[in-house]
Amino acid sequence: MNLSIEDDRLAHLLMRGSGHAGYDEARRRLDRAALVLTADGAAGLPWGQAALLTAAECGVRMFPGGVYLGSDFADTTMVGQFGRWPLRRHLELAGCRTTNAPGHAVALHVGADRRRMQNGALCWADGWAGLVGIEAPADPPRPSNEIGGVVAGAMGIGEVFRSTVLGDKLACRRTSRLSASSPGCEDVDDIDLAYLPAAYWMLGLGNLGQAALWTIGLLPYPDPGLVSLFLQDADRSELGNLAIQLLTKPDWIGRKKARSAALWAEERGFGTTIIESRFVEGTKRSTAEPGLALVGVDNLAARRAAANSNFDLVLDAGLGGTPPEVFDIRIHGFPGTRLPEQAWPEPDVHPEASLDASLQELVDAGRIDLCGALTIAGRSLGVPSTAVVAAAIQVAQACRAVSDGGFFDLVDVTLVNCRRATGRWHALAKPGILPFLRARSEY
Repeated sequence: MNLSIEDDRLAHLLMRGSGHAGYDEARRRLDRAALVLTADGAAGLPWGQAALLTAAECGVRMFPGGVYLGSDFADTTMVGQFGRWPLRRHLELAGCRTTNAPGHAVALHVGADRRRMQNGALCWADGWAGLVGIEAPADPPRPSNEIGGVVAGAMGIGEVFRSTVLGDKLACRRTSRLSASSPGCEDVDDIDLAYLPAAYWMLGLGNLGQAALWTIGLLPYPDPGLVSLFLQDADRSELGNLAIQLLTKPDWIGRKKARSAALWAEERGFGTTIIESRFVEGTKRSTAEPGLALVGVDNLAARRAAANSNFDLVLDAGLGGTPPEVFDIRIHGFPGTRLPEQAWPEPDVHPEASLDASLQELVDAGRIDLCGALTIAGRSLGVPSTAVVAAAIQVAQACRAVSDGGFFDLVDVTLVNCRRATGRWHALAKPGILPFLRARSEY
């Protein structure tokens, strides 16, 4: 599907980034961006399949030149609520290609069974952590779960995208590690994935909400029909969402996101409730509705309203929206050590957008009008791989809370340098409520 300049969100990232590429140059670089996806033994393990499926969904959006399958992927799919078909079929349905890749394609290998990558990266999971680098670890990784796999696959795609498309000289140069369970605090003991949340209120079904729904769909629920998903979003899908929102397909365009997301979830056996109104100040849930809220909206009023509502636990994810920040993540948890007013002290005010040289050039050439250029200049940017890592952290904290009554109530991560990640653990004041919110996993 050919996008208009106004809808071409990935091109906007290159145009507004440090290189300030013109639109035609941005489009050329994107159209050339191609990826080869390979795996060995990891393709037969739940974490490896979660990594591969995540890498495929992110990759087909971030590498318009194609994602090509470089292994046979004949293992039966065993992860989450996916059909028990050969893994290759699911990867093809995601949009991966089976023809020969162009010679310039970058490689992403899932697993720690290769010693070194020359043109690309390895990604693998270690417990709840995802890792990406060009050299395999000296010691075998610990047994891993699906959330660790999701983080690994998303981090791998983000790393090779930064290197190949954005020209980041530091990408694919060192090993990065990030734990979804204990981000920034790698010495904290990981929990077992023995229990999973049984009910979610999902506020916002854009970039973050779809990534969270994707992650939930990969979890080992024995009976997804016992899991309740309240899906709340008032917006419709747009063409520009195709490249940045993980579940959005062409047939979603023009339809309400909550309805499309509910159909996706119901096809995987989950129970759903659709809410198409907005979450506003004073909104309260009933005692029969989910007490766990995963929030992924770009509206501070809705975020404050959710954090001040009567949920048992709110996990709010936010992403950076400018070119230097598109790989940045912040998670807030409530009730935590800070009040919502302390977490978001600034008023919800947007500075007036201005045009850079690449946008002005398009206006001067008559390719877009001034209104379209200002819309592009004022729009938040993003890539699906960052949203997936953020959502995996949200879901991991929900799993931690139902397992041991604690969670990380403040997380700051930049995927450009995971060593700078910080996290703060917090115990729920009323952990006794959580056994009523959880279901056993297949582990």
